[in-house]
Amino acid sequence: MSQRVLPCLVLITLISISTFAHRITAATLDEQRKQYQDAKKALQAGNLTKFTTLAENLTDYPLYPYLRYNYLQPRLHKVNADEIREFIEQHGDFLLTDQLRTQWLKHLARTGQWQTYLENYTPQIDITLQCYQLLARIKTGNLTYLLEDARTLWLSGKSQPPQCDPAFELLRKSDLMINDLVWERIQLAMENGNTGLASYLSRRLDGAYKQWADRWFTIHNNPEKGTNDPQFEDDTIAHKILIYGIKRLARQNINKAVDHWEKLMARYYFTPQEKAETDLAIALRAAKSRHPRATELLDKVDNFAVNDELFHMRLLTALDNYDWPQLRKWTEGAPPFEEIKHRWIYWQARAVEQTGDSEKAKQIYASIADERDYYGFLAADRIGASYQMHHNPLPDNPEEKNRIANMPGILRAQELLALGDVYPARREWHHALNLMTSYQMEIAASLAADWGWYDRVILTMHAARAYDDLVLRFPLLFQSIIDENVKKRELDPGWVYALVHSESAFMEEVKSPAGALGLMQVMPQTGKETARRIGLKSFKTSHLLEADKNVPIGSTYLKEMFDRFNGNIVLATAAYNAGPHRVYSWLPKSGCVEPDIWVEKIPFDETRKYVRKVLFYASIYDWRLQHDVAHLKQRMAVVESPKKTLVADLTCSAQDFSYN
Repeated sequence: MSQRVLPCLVLITLISISTFAHRITAATLDEQRKQYQDAKKALQAGNLTKFTTLAENLTDYPLYPYLRYNYLQPRLHKVNADEIREFIEQHGDFLLTDQLRTQWLKHLARTGQWQTYLENYTPQIDITLQCYQLLARIKTGNLTYLLEDARTLWLSGKSQPPQCDPAFELLRKSDLMINDLVWERIQLAMENGNTGLASYLSRRLDGAYKQWADRWFTIHNNPEKGTNDPQFEDDTIAHKILIYGIKRLARQNINKAVDHWEKLMARYYFTPQEKAETDLAIALRAAKSRHPRATELLDKVDNFAVNDELFHMRLLTALDNYDWPQLRKWTEGAPPFEEIKHRWIYWQARAVEQTGDSEKAKQIYASIADERDYYGFLAADRIGASYQMHHNPLPDNPEEKNRIANMPGILRAQELLALGDVYPARREWHHALNLMTSYQMEIAASLAADWGWYDRVILTMHAARAYDDLVLRFPLLFQSIIDENVKKRELDPGWVYALVHSESAFMEEVKSPAGALGLMQVMPQTGKETARRIGLKSFKTSHLLEADKNVPIGSTYLKEMFDRFNGNIVLATAAYNAGPHRVYSWLPKSGCVEPDIWVEKIPFDETRKYVRKVLFYASIYDWRLQHDVAHLKQRMAVVESPKKTLVADLTCSAQDFSYN
């Protein structure tokens, strides 16, 4: 166990004792913990007599529901239904209760206990269980609204489980099963790419609907031929099929898709929404493939159809071509929605500045320069303004904090943490958050900070969208280890803290889905190779889950990226996330690129957002470390082509990359 975890667990234990003082003494709590562990062992050994005796003494212990769950779960086939019901009713907030109910429902269905199934059914995400509920109603003669509910399940673009077949058979024989209903599901299937289901369903059509289905399949198989001079009547079904065909053709040939679409618009009366939807699909496909007509097609999309993806592709297309007038046109007026507000305004100002109106650009920069945000900081740099941190500590509310501390899920999380069961503790914590308002989440974050559980603080405040308490959001953890390695490798402290925060939220033992481990999320092979280079003998992959091994290895690798890219923090950050070979492929072929432009053009969404976040957080960590706050412009160097030619060097020196 690391040096960091030990004091945390001591603190958590003390807090646990204080929390339960109104019910049990410290000695009793220690006894309950021992009895709990003994009960688990007895259950695992199959000694039910000992288990039952111990468990009966633990009914007021926070982790008692785990004992009951672990007893009931493998015995669903033989315990009394009332016993299971009682557990579900008494522990409705327990994170494993829904899982137990789901497993029990599956058992009841397998064994044909349909009435008990209905009595204990609650709405389920699992489609199979929903189908079983319909079957249970058929078996018990409870047919009220059955056909309506069957219709709801039947209307899906996917094939449904066979457990639904009995209900669907009743639906097919009913008056509800008409051409309109079949056609509605065919549309869902086609939009979902499930042509096999659509073809199967089409056998149930007759008359005009059958003809439309055949036309749709023809266009699917050959969109170029199918959208070229179709002899369709002008109605909503024709519009849907033709738009489907144009979108499909756009994946194959942009020019033909545009040509066919223009001819169709001259013949059919498409709605403004239909036109915008199709123009958007064609434009996005053209932009992603860097088609020569991308700018033209992006420009045709009505502004009311602007979404995050369209704005991003317009921005990339304009930046690829250094087409500042076009970007200025595309960013005129207010942002269409809040999520892209700062990004929109910053690039609006850049476009205005690049097209010669520096005074107006300053006004636009100033409108977001006060924001604590990547683009706000960039804007502040453009006009020489100071960064505004807007630190606002969470208000203290002892009464509400005490109420949250005594919620059963929070008590369980606290006790699991005290026992060293970190992963179950995290699961309990986040399950409890689902029952809270945003304000209660903020108080819960403050409670987690009292426990020293800072990774939950960070993630809970993010869930609550509570961004202004910078002391809680940006903790200084593992400081002696990080500071030692930062100094040893001559790295930027704010940058390293920001990177650790972004990589792991300071979770020492975290494992990513991709296999990266520990505080600095080092891949095992990278860890092995780096450990060898720094003389760390007898390296084991498990060492990456220990801060005193992970940080030396991770910081060494970060330093290697920093040196490999000639001290360019932007490139080193991108390389740490995506790998150096990818970053090399993203460098300009010649000359230079301004760093804010280069970041926007990173082709991986994850890496682009990661780089922005690390650079932004680095300035906040300067503030937390009580250092002089380095501005983004101090960390964002020009991105140069790896081809060092005289022409390239002259181009770099000639371009004006300075801030006003």
